[in-house]
Amino acid sequence: MLLAVRVTLLRQLSRIDLPRFGPMLAEALVTRSQQVKVRRSFVRRRTAAADEAVALYRRLVQDRPGRHEVGLARALVAQGSVPDDRTIESALAQGWEAIGYVENATDRDGLVVLAAAQLMVALQLRADEPGDALPLVEQARETWLRCAPLGAREQTALARSLTVLGDCRAALGELAEALAAREEAVELFRRLPVWTRLKYMPARLEAMSGLADSLASLRRFAEGLTLARGVREDLTFMSRVEPLRFRPTLGNLLFVVARCHLGLREQDAAVAAVEEAVGHYRWLAEHDPARYQPRLVVALRTRAGTLKALGLYEKAAWATAEAEAMESR
Repeated sequence: MLLAVRVTLLRQLSRIDLPRFGPMLAEALVTRSQQVKVRRSFVRRRTAAADEAVALYRRLVQDRPGRHEVGLARALVAQGSVPDDRTIESALAQGWEAIGYVENATDRDGLVVLAAAQLMVALQLRADEPGDALPLVEQARETWLRCAPLGAREQTALARSLTVLGDCRAALGELAEALAAREEAVELFRRLPVWTRLKYMPARLEAMSGLADSLASLRRFAEGLTLARGVREDLTFMSRVEPLRFRPTLGNLLFVVARCHLGLREQDAAVAAVEEAVGHYRWLAEHDPARYQPRLVVALRTRAGTLKALGLYEKAAWATAEAEAMESR
């Protein structure tokens, strides 16, 4: 039965017998909220399904405490994981609430939800608070391993946990540990079936971008550039389809590409990559200022540092001045 038809039928049955059919409807809605589609228009339906599932599970928990908390935690993770325009604060609140329901779980269903919630919170914290994200994502990895054997979705979540672990390690200056985590993440994605790799393309490309960053940080510039080449092509194509979703990753990758070119003394290619990266962040800052204007400032400072390293001091000064002017607004 098609999922949309199943949801429609269960809605009608739930009006008649909520305790019996409500949990089935809520789980169908969670499944709908997890369906991965590239089209931005589909996000609205995913968001609506997750919101409805959370509201329904709250009613069920209120009516019968102690029976549906794991389901509510699963719905909260689904709600916080939809790539919509929720604030980081709301996603964190949903994640922490979900962890509270399942933090003492011993059964597999509860552990799967716990790992997903830990990963979701770590994802929100990794950029600004990597030290706080690190223990959470380490817990998520260990929790996923306790759930073995893992299905395709769960293997993808484990790979994403390793990607976030690598990001946190890199931010904290632990370069060898970051490389190991990112290599493991990429290898996990490579072992997935082709259809699953395509379905979770954003996560796979993010993992490969992280690995390229680690290679560049360890001065393995030629390897990093080789890896980045294919990722760059895929991200460039996907950025035309979903710019708000893929341009941030593409921008980060282009700075990695620039570092690799710098390390190989390919000056023109380094400048071109930096300029392209800044162009993506300008576009993002224009379309979502609250989220991406601070990142544009960072991009401009990175551009200034690259130009200075190449001896282009006047251009570097202009980039620095633009960053300072933007920060003072």
